[in-house]
Amino acid sequence: MTIKTIYWDFSGVLFIPVPGMGYEERSKEMGISHEKLHSFFEGDMNRRVDLGEITHEEFYSHILKESNLSDSLLPVFMQNLLKAFELNTALINFIHSLPATIQHAVLSNYSDRLRFILEEHLHIADIFADLIISSEVQMLKPDEEIYQTALARFHIAPSESIFVDDRIENVEGAKRVGMHGILFNDTQQVINDVNQLLTVNP
Repeated sequence: MTIKTIYWDFSGVLFIPVPGMGYEERSKEMGISHEKLHSFFEGDMNRRVDLGEITHEEFYSHILKESNLSDSLLPVFMQNLLKAFELNTALINFIHSLPATIQHAVLSNYSDRLRFILEEHLHIADIFADLIISSEVQMLKPDEEIYQTALARFHIAPSESIFVDDRIENVEGAKRVGMHGILFNDTQQVINDVNQLLTVNP
């Protein structure tokens, strides 16, 4: 069946860590241990911000408070975290090279900050026909409902789509609803895997 839509995860796929500028370096600048900062982004507060139950400002303020840092550092803290990542330009160029008959969408577990990042920070929102952001739809990958919502936006069958993510559990979630799933390990591997699927499903 012809591929009509490719869904791309954001963090770790379209937005990738800058070598030597990761959480460890950013946390040192802010006086927070790498382990502690990582725990915030893997804990319940992160789940709540990704579900839209709290704002990204509330999430980051919580991190500062728990780290005994002043809330006045919030703008600097958020900017420092952005600096730890960069746009995956090779993947964006690949998206531009694909036939116009294929639509693209972001499908991401992310806070209410993502739309701003895509529109105002990276200026790539116009590449995508839709942005399915967990905090806006109040659903999370790998739950089936968010994939079904994403498919419904384009009125396509699961087999007419590809989903790319850097977390295996999210890829498996997509596969369970019948989507073609690709695990991101590196950019060239994803490009090769997408091209292979497009060759098999012209």
